[in-house]
Amino acid sequence: MRARAGDEAVGIDLDVAFSESETGARNRSLTHFMDAFGNLREPVETTLGVYFRQCAIAMSCNQLAKAGLFLAMEGRDPLTGEQLIEPHRARRINAIMMLCGHYDNSGEFAFRVGLPGKSGVGGGILCIAPGQGSIAVWSPGLNEAGTSLVGAIALEHFAYAAGWSVFD
Repeated sequence: MRARAGDEAVGIDLDVAFSESETGARNRSLTHFMDAFGNLREPVETTLGVYFRQCAIAMSCNQLAKAGLFLAMEGRDPLTGEQLIEPHRARRINAIMMLCGHYDNSGEFAFRVGLPGKSGVGGGILCIAPGQGSIAVWSPGLNEAGTSLVGAIALEHFAYAAGWSVFD
């Protein structure tokens, strides 16, 4: 994330990671379920520790947008020219973000914004406009599903004004 954001200041908010761990009963259950089917390479608590820390990456909107830019450009970082992932993998990630990047709010977000996106527990949202760019917003007030309420509204207006929504 530091390399993609171009900033060594990107880090993990350990208080948020601890909070995620303390309230992560559902994640624990799902991880044990996956483990029961042999789908984990590491122990459950190790896997969860990594996940909770990923949920707690502390970044500015600028850092987040830069870090996600390669997803808009078929896996290539347009700032460095480096091919980070194969184009079909970038497309797969964007499709997953479009379908489930906002948990129970994913369908509504896709309908309103029309772009692949991923919400974060701290109120951040990363959106990808394939072939165009990446957008990051932050506003801490979350809706019932855990997506930034004001951030989603801002992205909806921006995506339509820019003509980036897949529904345009």
